[in-house]
Amino acid sequence: MTEQLNKQWDGLTISGELNIGVYFAGTRHKRFTLRVGVTGDWVAAQEVHPNGPFQLAALEVFRRQLLSLGEIPIEHLTTELLREALLESDLAILAKADGDLEKKLMPLSAATPTGGESNTSSSDTAIA
Repeated sequence: MTEQLNKQWDGLTISGELNIGVYFAGTRHKRFTLRVGVTGDWVAAQEVHPNGPFQLAALEVFRRQLLSLGEIPIEHLTTELLREALLESDLAILAKADGDLEKKLMPLSAATPTGGESNTSSSDTAIA
C-alpha cells in the first residue's frame, strides 16, 4: 500500500524543513514531504469540521497533504497533534511549500507570462 501511495504522488510532492518542528515522542520533527492538494482534502476537512473555523479546516487539509513529518508515524500525525504542537511560523512554511508546489506544477505557458523578459535586448538582435 505504501509503495502504491508513493507512486500515486510521484512528481507531485515537495520537501522542506520546518524551523522549529513538531514535538513528538521526545523529539522535534522538522523534515516534511507535502503532496499536492486535491479537492477531496477540502471536502473531507469540511465534513470532519463542519462548524469549525476556516483555520481548523486549513490545518486539516495540510495534515492530509503531509506524507511525512520527521519520523512521526503517519497514524500519529493527527490534526490534533498539529493543532497543539505546530507553530504559526512553521504553518507558514507549509503554506509557502504548498504554493511553491502549485507553481511548480503549472504548465510552462501558465507559469511564464506572455511577453516575459528576454535575455537579449532588441538592440542586440537587430541587424546592422
